Amino acid sequence: AFHHSMNYRSVVVHGRAVEVTNGAEKEAAMLALVDHVVPGRGAGTRPPTEAELRATIVLAMPLDEASAKVRTGPPVDDADDLGLAVWAGVLPLSVVPGVPEPDPGLLAGVELPDHVARWRRP
Repeated sequence: AFHHSMNYRSVVVHGRAVEVTNGAEKEAAMLALVDHVVPGRGAGTRPPTEAELRATIVLAMPLDEASAKVRTGPPVDDADDLGLAVWAGVLPLSVVPGVPEPDPGLLAGVELPDHVARWRRP
């Protein structure tokens, strides 16, 4: 069990984070994050309340430096190991959306929004 590996994606960034204090910029950043996860979702929700904005810290970080690493492909086995009757390969893992589950407290008659029903991971 000496040779084991994992395919991965990793990012390291360097910079100095600063708090976004302008209310409009803060709200725009929050909306951009929501719409990045589920495009169109921000338009289907209410804006954050003043209390929610005060309770949330938004950071901006200009990148001074960034690096990414990606490992893909099959394992790299020793030639001697390839002659053994031991399984080797890749076990793909993924996260996929399931069937949307409405909140038990949802008002009667509120339909599932189209942007939620169609959502798929890019």
